[in-house]
Amino acid sequence: MRYPHARVLLATATVVSGILAGSAVDRVIVGGPAWHDLGAEAWAQYSRHADLGTGLLAYPVEAIGGALLIVAAIVAGRRDSDAYWHLRAAPLYCALASSIAGLLVTVKAAPIMLGLAGSQPAVAVETAFGEFFLWGLYVRGSVDVLAFAALVWALSVPYHVDKRP
Repeated sequence: MRYPHARVLLATATVVSGILAGSAVDRVIVGGPAWHDLGAEAWAQYSRHADLGTGLLAYPVEAIGGALLIVAAIVAGRRDSDAYWHLRAAPLYCALASSIAGLLVTVKAAPIMLGLAGSQPAVAVETAFGEFFLWGLYVRGSVDVLAFAALVWALSVPYHVDKRP
């Protein structure tokens, strides 16, 4: 193995992707029903403090950082002399495609969230609530989960350790 960092990059990409996917799943399964019970205005108030607070830094770092780690894992894997690269390539490219899809869906979801920064009429908040759940959680969350699953698949492929000097 000429480039042993490939495994570390793949594992790190999997962890970062898992955090992103896990937060999406939590928001859909746990947070979603609660926010629907509490209403759009309560969700908007929370989002102004969370998503438009520390989330403005944390979420892009997770999403963009995860995509860059996947690219780095692909580059490192291609440079590696590992005999199993061909088994790891397909899930890595699937993970990259899903991660990029998540970033592209963010182009639709982010303006919805950013629109909550100022005071909005109740009708606009209700509309943002429904649209953000669709684009920001259901669609983007689905592709983030797919990226994570593909990375776990890639990580499950064994590595051949070359014992030659």
